[in-house]
Amino acid sequence: MINRLFFTIKNSVWLLPALFSISAIILAMFVSWADQTIDMDNSFISEFLSIDNSLAKTIISTIAGSLLTMTTITFSTIMVVLTTYSSQFSPRTLQNFIKDSVTMRVLGIFIGGFVYSIFALLLMSKDSKSYILATSISVLVASICVGLFAYFIHHVASSVRVSKLIEKLSTDVLETISKKEKNIEKNDYIKLSSTLVPYTLYSPGFKVVNKEFGYIQLLNAKGLYEFACEKECVIDVHHPIGSFLSEGTCWCTIYSQEEDHIPQVEEAITVGNERTTMQDIQFGLLKLSEVALRAISPGINDPNTAIDCIKHLGLCLKAASKMDSPYLVYHDEKGIVRLRLPQRSFDELIRSSFYQICHYGREDISIVIALYDALFDVTVGNKQSIIHKCLEFSEYIEEKIDLQSFPTIDQQLVQIRKKRLQENVIK
Repeated sequence: MINRLFFTIKNSVWLLPALFSISAIILAMFVSWADQTIDMDNSFISEFLSIDNSLAKTIISTIAGSLLTMTTITFSTIMVVLTTYSSQFSPRTLQNFIKDSVTMRVLGIFIGGFVYSIFALLLMSKDSKSYILATSISVLVASICVGLFAYFIHHVASSVRVSKLIEKLSTDVLETISKKEKNIEKNDYIKLSSTLVPYTLYSPGFKVVNKEFGYIQLLNAKGLYEFACEKECVIDVHHPIGSFLSEGTCWCTIYSQEEDHIPQVEEAITVGNERTTMQDIQFGLLKLSEVALRAISPGINDPNTAIDCIKHLGLCLKAASKMDSPYLVYHDEKGIVRLRLPQRSFDELIRSSFYQICHYGREDISIVIALYDALFDVTVGNKQSIIHKCLEFSEYIEEKIDLQSFPTIDQQLVQIRKKRLQENVIK
């Protein structure tokens, strides 16, 4: 339940603007109280800043109007970037910009500055002679916002560069893989496994049915494991992260003597209307693949961007190949399997990453060569099972393309790369 709430809050666009707005209201109340309570008439500050009530209202109201204008421009800029992401890259990449920390912080500070100015005006009293603190802080906030606005323009200019997006997408995938790998290394009770568990020893099994349709976004594996150890039961999850579940689909089975464990197990899964990259490696790869597909479409015709995507896909696939196994199993202290989680095989990951690129780019020799090069990069220093799978996929590429339709030089380039892959298998 806590993980699901954290996931919902983390992916909420309103969180940072709301926090900045609440902080701005509290600050405005405190500053207004300080101006009315603390006597600054004979202080050094009053000599340096001579601000009467009328001038303070003029300054703060001017700043409030300016901040509202900057906030409006920021909103408009965000909408333009989102349109660019959707039309030029992929609709699935929209969340990479809108949930970007810099974007949300800048928007939050602008909104917070506007809210502070409005509340500072609202809390001004006619009886007070001066509002030194309120006006000074308003000027300080306005100065910060001007600097942030310039930085935001620079950030937007960097974000719309496709190379920056590709780097961000591949970094997200690598971080997800790294977290999973570190979790396995840190906890000796988690193992990669390809064998089935004899669940007949723990029968009967109670099916846990999904109550709403959507994608599996998050699974609290640690919570399930601890619950299974506590109740001495076995939990078998049937669908990997990112799978689409229709209403009434059985997503896991509890092998226990008590059926009342089902409500607690249901709390461990988060199902939503879109996939995320928090635990879903395949979705991150698909986003890179979609950017490549959009790049080689007739309307854009940018094969160099597609080649860059293919290179990064190869990098991510090589990292994912280290954990190639059908299942993750969790053992208790006695060595009894308490939880089994399915995960996508390397065959599935490599196919979902490349098969559409192979289909739509089969007539472009630069795309074909990039695919072979990416496969070779995956095989370098890798285990033989992964090398054989890459070789099998290279045969799939050969079946998809019409090699004889290419000029002789292009055919030779393809043959050189095929031979290089085959030599890796021999080694």
